Amino acid sequence: MTTGDIATAAVVGLGGAGAELARRLSAAGVPTVGVEADAAGAERGRERLAGTDVRVTHDLRETGAADVVIEAVPETESAKRAVLAGIARHGRPDALVVTTALTATAAELAGAGRPDLLALRFLDAERLTAVELAAAPGATHRSAPAFGDLLQRTGLKVHQVPDRPGSIAPALVFGMLNQAAWMQHEGRAGTEELETAVRLGCGWRQGPLRILDGIGLDTAKDVLDGLHRRLGPRFEPAPVLGRLIGRGDLGRKSGRGFHDHRTGGPVARPPVPSGPSSPPAGTVAVVGSGTMATGIAEVFLRAGYRTVLVARTEAKAAAAVEAVELALPGAGPASGERRGTLSGTADRSVLARADLVVEAVIEDRDVKRGLFAELGAVCKPRAVLATTTSSLPVRDCAEASGRPGDVVGLHFFNPAPMMPLVEVVRSERTGERALATAHDVVRRLGKTGVECADRTGFLVNYLLFPYLNDALALLHHDVVGPQLLDGVAKSVGGQPIGPTRLLDTVGADVALAVQRRLHEDYGRAEFAPPPLLEELVTTGHLGRKCGWKGVRAYLAARELDAVA
Repeated sequence: MTTGDIATAAVVGLGGAGAELARRLSAAGVPTVGVEADAAGAERGRERLAGTDVRVTHDLRETGAADVVIEAVPETESAKRAVLAGIARHGRPDALVVTTALTATAAELAGAGRPDLLALRFLDAERLTAVELAAAPGATHRSAPAFGDLLQRTGLKVHQVPDRPGSIAPALVFGMLNQAAWMQHEGRAGTEELETAVRLGCGWRQGPLRILDGIGLDTAKDVLDGLHRRLGPRFEPAPVLGRLIGRGDLGRKSGRGFHDHRTGGPVARPPVPSGPSSPPAGTVAVVGSGTMATGIAEVFLRAGYRTVLVARTEAKAAAAVEAVELALPGAGPASGERRGTLSGTADRSVLARADLVVEAVIEDRDVKRGLFAELGAVCKPRAVLATTTSSLPVRDCAEASGRPGDVVGLHFFNPAPMMPLVEVVRSERTGERALATAHDVVRRLGKTGVECADRTGFLVNYLLFPYLNDALALLHHDVVGPQLLDGVAKSVGGQPIGPTRLLDTVGADVALAVQRRLHEDYGRAEFAPPPLLEELVTTGHLGRKCGWKGVRAYLAARELDAVA
């Protein structure tokens, strides 16, 4: 069958997904019939599709006249099998049959109806712009392209992918969404703190709990139950989902879920604690000369602080200052953009005059502890000492300093000048004055601070790195190539950047250090560094810092070696 042979369509199941597909097909000029299970369901379907040309019925025999029949009933395997069997009885032998099953594969469901079954997969029907399309082994080589062409006529971008549970992007994203729900359930973060951290730290348009609300908590739990059976413990639904569903809070469609959707409005920023603070830090010393150190120095400089970069050698200090200068073309008093002063030095005596010291050295426990022991001895009383660690406990630095009340975590994200989030990490002994000063500084930098507990991974990395692990596992086992992986992650999964590009931006060596620390502290399989990540670091494919010699270059070289 070719796209020209598809003149009519039927959609069975007119919930959120089915109604949206029927609406799109009709708008594209394809005569479409919508089918519900009973008269009451059909009436609800007519209400959803008011203003369209979709004809709604509760007679499954109406599918017999359609060139393509799409099953879109709720995400339970038994319900889908029953409907697919009914479609097989009533449909034409030459018609295309498509399931929207997200967890069961097309191959698994083919036995319930047609051996040439196609599977259409996506996340949130209300924000549908792209889909994944898979085919059962019995499908002809023309059926998926023909249906893909039809979907493109409706304005959807189509990615043909392997037939696996959850396919590619939906499974990756549901893993992250479920982990976010677990974080909320375990009290690791409040709803608003978590939403803000992920939106600003990961670049999501919405927080993960609001996305779950949009999908529908009952639908999300059904999907997770199916993925849990097929893909393992990572997808065990967070208990908070069952609790909310039990009291009728299903998300946006019921008006309440993780959020109260009846009040509307944006997610509120988390409250910033108030308390005693010193005057705003006037002189800031940034210790380090790498990418993060220079980026953080640029942020302070733009905000008007007297900023000094402290490096191990004068040459490194001069190079670090030059890097900041190059990042500020045309800046100066006339532009109103650059209001602070910047200098660089290897002379450690400047640390004694700083009001705020920001450590941005290598992510090594011994190196950081040694530096904080020095800071504790030489810095003036009441100076705030901040670590930018992304994986080590802040308490390690605090203890080494000998003055833990002055130590706080300021976890900037890379690239620091662009990323709006700073995780403000409070150890068990961080004082109220230091914490309040840290929040005040973050505001003055024009950033949003989210306070979090001193637990490995804080908020964003705890959520993000298992996602990278899942993506690397797909690449390692040749399930998908990097170009398709990044494409579906962005267009179907709604990610601002594909996982391979993200890893190259972070740096494979940095990612490996974080993964090892997460796995050491939590011992859970999703935090274990995958073999591909180890290989990238061993072979020097670190990403951006190596001229973007990263994931794609390594996989291409590995493929050539295999052919040779």
